[in-house]
Amino acid sequence: VTVMSCLFSTGDAAEVEAQLDRQAVPAGEGALLTLKIMGNTDGPPAIPEVENLILQPRGRSQQIQIFNGQRAVTTTHTFVVGSRIPGDYQVPAIEVTIAGLKYQSQPLNLKVLEAGAAQPPPAPPQPGQPDPTEEEPAADAGEKQFGFLTVDLADNTRKHAYVGEIAPVRIRAWLPQGARVQLHSGIQPEGKGFTLHNVSERPQESQETRDGKTYSVVTWFGGISATRAGKFPASLSVDATVAIRDPSAQRRRRGGPFDDPFFGNMFDDTPMIQKQVTLKSDDHEIEIRPLPAEGKPAGFTGAVGEFKFDTAEIPGTWKTGEPQQITTQLSGSGNFALMKAPDLAPAEAWKSYPGKDQFRASDETSFSGSKVFQFSAVPRKGGDQDVSLSFSYFDPEAEAYKTIASPVQKIRITGEDVAEDKPADAPAVKEPEKKKTGELVAQRRNHSPSATLVPLVARRAFKEMLGTSAGLCLLGAGLAVARRRRTDPRRASKAALEKDTREALEKAGAARDSTAFFVEGRLAIQRQLGALWNQPPQAITTSEVQARLSADSPVVRFFREADVLEYSRGGDGEVQSRWRELLDEALASLTPSTR
Repeated sequence: VTVMSCLFSTGDAAEVEAQLDRQAVPAGEGALLTLKIMGNTDGPPAIPEVENLILQPRGRSQQIQIFNGQRAVTTTHTFVVGSRIPGDYQVPAIEVTIAGLKYQSQPLNLKVLEAGAAQPPPAPPQPGQPDPTEEEPAADAGEKQFGFLTVDLADNTRKHAYVGEIAPVRIRAWLPQGARVQLHSGIQPEGKGFTLHNVSERPQESQETRDGKTYSVVTWFGGISATRAGKFPASLSVDATVAIRDPSAQRRRRGGPFDDPFFGNMFDDTPMIQKQVTLKSDDHEIEIRPLPAEGKPAGFTGAVGEFKFDTAEIPGTWKTGEPQQITTQLSGSGNFALMKAPDLAPAEAWKSYPGKDQFRASDETSFSGSKVFQFSAVPRKGGDQDVSLSFSYFDPEAEAYKTIASPVQKIRITGEDVAEDKPADAPAVKEPEKKKTGELVAQRRNHSPSATLVPLVARRAFKEMLGTSAGLCLLGAGLAVARRRRTDPRRASKAALEKDTREALEKAGAARDSTAFFVEGRLAIQRQLGALWNQPPQAITTSEVQARLSADSPVVRFFREADVLEYSRGGDGEVQSRWRELLDEALASLTPSTR
């Protein structure tokens, strides 16, 4: 018996469909009522009460589909309905609120027969609905009878990923129909080939058929990345306690009242087997390809995905040798952790210094979003110039490198051109004159009657002159070093950035701003690692830190804490004392021996 109520509003259709799997049941047994809601509900359905009629909720599942950017939600509620007293019953209309409007299903009729009457045959199960006649799991099926995981690339058209790419994956836990599950851990990788990112916190629930068997399926979305090319097993696991029906036990009072499988669950008379298990995925290999060497732009720093410029704020007036701040925002999808600030063009006319960046996710798994960069630049050449920002990345869908640029902007730069700092040429060393050998030359020297026989090096005036000269040399060297230290732009920039970082950390702690604390703390660690590893600080990611340092390193633990806060969107809260201690420990561990 199927009835449907359909109401339409401004181009969208909302549907409520109610269905009984049979029209009559013996007293003490039950029928399955399915309520299918196509639309985003504002709350649970309102279930009316009927005297002597038992209507017990059995479960709920939800499916979400996206077509051309439009989100379609289908929610299915299942109930067990029956009575211990024979008679004709009517299941009243069930009310549902969708987008502020109320919808009702049509009433359904159910006949309850005498307890000894034959059980009427059920209607064929609808697609995606459980089959009461489905076989129980085999007793010797092993631990896999409690469930298992599967991992697939979310993009079905691709069978590979690239180094540095965060490839979206679909992680599904396949559980026996009617199983009760309690998870004790998050999804975690089994091997070292991949790093797992951004696993969704709210999994989707559905019912699916696999190899002719119906499962309750829990689906997460996340991403995996690899730092080297090759084929690696995408092995994941999760710890859980799973309770399933005992396939070897006989149901009590077979043929008695409420012996239907659905009522059996309702009254908890089904023997269950409970076990703590680790649900694992098969060793399905995913190919990781290296980024191509051909066509790699000079400004490529490792970003993989697809991006575009949203804004580019470049001051209109400058003075040579004086820094100003540039702010720009890029958006798109991909590995935002590998994104470095764009370059100013023309590059030879500018000197840029590392700055700050902030990522804002636009979806639950942080695959898409925007990143704001703030950095300082110093113009080298004066005059009117056309400038823009340039950014290069690798597009895994197009399998090609791309370079994008912000709109060209005209600016005015005053002052003289700044010459490049070049090391002074060392004075040429003259070779000593070779003395002629083989000839004896008579030497004649006339001594003045007033000449002294005291050697020059022993004379007091000579010693005073040497002392004065040495003092002047040391003073000159000291002044030269001090002058170079004052005028060295790299040293001045580094000192300024370190000062800014310390001040930002203090302000973040005082303001109870945990997001700023982790942004500045991560940047301080990145600068230390950049100096040790001889690479740009902004290019150092969590994946690289995990690959190059031990798992128990305080640096690795700090990066993980920062990622957890960023991906959970739990920022702007109180800075915990353990975070401060962890940052101090991480900075203290960064010695020259760090590899």
